[in-house]
Amino acid sequence: MKLKTKIIIGISLTLFLFFSYIGYGLYLMSIEDKYGDFQELYSEINKSDNYFVIIDYKQVGFIKKLEGEIYIAIDDNLKHLLNYSNNNIEVYKFEVNETYSSFSLKDAVQLKKEKSTELIYKN
Repeated sequence: MKLKTKIIIGISLTLFLFFSYIGYGLYLMSIEDKYGDFQELYSEINKSDNYFVIIDYKQVGFIKKLEGEIYIAIDDNLKHLLNYSNNNIEVYKFEVNETYSSFSLKDAVQLKKEKSTELIYKN
């Protein structure tokens, strides 16, 4: 290859990597701006895993990540995670061992004592 071609390829590759790095940084900033204190939780949540949340030790629900947004499902109602930003929240990752017809706070407290249940977020 000619020197001119090598220089053009090198500059193109450098510019591509630079703008990719900038784009990724902007993506992370948008998550930080949107979720604030919940940004660690956003990165921990995986669509394929099961999570439950205890809110103010009064309510219990399940975490759902849909289209890049995090929702809490309580009694078949979906509310955005940011609606609970002023509440005490504990999020646990668990493995499904049985089917619950109705998941109550008592079930959540019992489930969080199991070895397979892992606390991933608490504020």
